[in-house]
Amino acid sequence: MQENALSGNTALLENVACALVPASFVREWKLWILRPGHHPRPTGLDNSSYLCDHGLLALDLNSGDLDRSVCLVRLPDWDALEML
Repeated sequence: MQENALSGNTALLENVACALVPASFVREWKLWILRPGHHPRPTGLDNSSYLCDHGLLALDLNSGDLDRSVCLVRLPDWDALEML
């Protein structure tokens, strides 16, 4: 996750199953990994705001504003985060 998230390196994510994660969570996670004694471990990951009432994606993925609010992470990374 760390090598792709928030780095703009989307070429590594082409043709790969991904999940959307709040960019704020990724920033907090990176801080915790780099200096766990100085930053609290993120306690929750909630991406339900990206879904409509019917469970469908409620985001325009072609919007340039998404770079600041969401990150794409590979599905194995999502699975690991989900288990934590």
